Amino acid sequence: MVSKVGAPAYTEWANGYIANMKAILNKSREGHTAAVKERIESVSQLKDVVETTKVLFDVSKETAQLEAKAFELKQTVDFAHEAKSVLDSWVRYEANVRQREQKQLAESVIAKIEKEIRTPKFQQQVLTQSIAEVEKLFAASK
Repeated sequence: MVSKVGAPAYTEWANGYIANMKAILNKSREGHTAAVKERIESVSQLKDVVETTKVLFDVSKETAQLEAKAFELKQTVDFAHEAKSVLDSWVRYEANVRQREQKQLAESVIAKIEKEIRTPKFQQQVLTQSIAEVEKLFAASK
């Protein structure tokens, strides 16, 4: 009698317990499936990581080359400016030397002329020449 009365209740309880366990397992399986799908999606977004990394490496390499070329060009420009500065300095120096030489030459010529003018021989020569010119003019006017 216990088995007739208790068997359906036990069966009902056991079926409920089994259904509850199945529900828990199915829910857990669905959660796991969703987590796996989410992980697959996140990994699939990273599937181009290798290609992206290669592209970024190539860009980095190109950037380094361009920076090196820019540095070389900057060094060339700096050298050209320095050379121009040195050449300009030499031009100014040469101009100053030339100007100084011309001044010294002019001073030397003026000093020689002044010295020559002071000599009695030159003064006599100029006086004689001047008298000759005055006599010539006086003779031409008569």
